[in-house]
Amino acid sequence: MRWYQRKTFFFNDTDNSVVPPYVNGLFYTQGATVQVTVSGTIYAMVALNAGVAQTAGAPSWATVQFTPPAQSSPPTQAFPPPPIGTPGTTVDNTGPLQIIWANNGPYQPGSTTGFSTVYQINQLQMPIDLIKINLIEVTWQGNIRIPMQEVSYDLLRSWDTIRPFAPDTYPSWYAWYQQQVYLWPYPAGLFPVTLSYRSAPPIAVTPQTSNYWTTQFEAGIRYYAEGLLLKNLIHDSDAADHCFGLSQIEFLQLQSQQISQGDQQGTPPSEW
Repeated sequence: MRWYQRKTFFFNDTDNSVVPPYVNGLFYTQGATVQVTVSGTIYAMVALNAGVAQTAGAPSWATVQFTPPAQSSPPTQAFPPPPIGTPGTTVDNTGPLQIIWANNGPYQPGSTTGFSTVYQINQLQMPIDLIKINLIEVTWQGNIRIPMQEVSYDLLRSWDTIRPFAPDTYPSWYAWYQQQVYLWPYPAGLFPVTLSYRSAPPIAVTPQTSNYWTTQFEAGIRYYAEGLLLKNLIHDSDAADHCFGLSQIEFLQLQSQQISQGDQQGTPPSEW
């Protein structure tokens, strides 16, 4: 499974449109967004810094929306997180792992996502299961989703000499570098980011686990495992190569199915 985990399959297309609920004791990256319910209203809370949620109970969530400080060029406002007590923020946990959450307004299905930009920060930490980015979109004015354009890191760095200070600036371009996404312009607020990408499906570790590896690609995994046993324990290279070949055939069949799903030409008459 580890051998094939980093390859692209049609069944590992995913996105971050699902906004998870707040979980005690979980590590949250900067920009991570959760949904919490206070007095019947569901709010989107954005982590303004990376940290670990408190181990029990819920913080006293702010119910007013956070207003990021106005930008200037060069920046004169403090970088996130803001001071404790800033309107619209919530303190979670204590010590160096403390998180400052910002209320980004009521949760809006279809617009709010599991990740948001953080004001004056032009870097996004990508999901650990990321294989390939397909599309990045930013949501502006609450419900206008705008695709971001990819540029080279060299070009983005050449722009990164000043920061625009318009109060509604959202990033329009991104570049990939150091296993993360760099943005331009620097975001002026907390804009939801929709990330559509190819993920690495989790490995099945127990006999009871049922997922892509034990269903769609069960034969390919089984042949490859047989090949490893024949090669490393029995030392039968010919038989091992035969099993590896059968596994590759299963892989190519899935790749063919993946290509067909994106084909706009219809089904050839010979396939009926």
